[in-house]
Amino acid sequence: MLFHISGTHSYDTCNAHNPDKLAVQTAAFATAEEYGVKIHFHVVNRLEHNIFLLVEADSMESIDAMFDPILEFAQFEITPVIKR
Repeated sequence: MLFHISGTHSYDTCNAHNPDKLAVQTAAFATAEEYGVKIHFHVVNRLEHNIFLLVEADSMESIDAMFDPILEFAQFEITPVIKR
């Protein structure tokens, strides 16, 4: 299944200049395949503090496991989508 994921956070909670939290976020995305999640694209709008991903996974549980270390970093919306 394909899922569109969007995340947003405030300027005050931005991790762009927090090396420790940025490392946790980078590691979470780097381990996606270990959870059965394939990231097709990962783009950001730094000025609006938004993140956008298109991922492929067999289950929502796989995505949940991958995102577990970074759940408190942003507010994420995960929407199942189809290619037409």
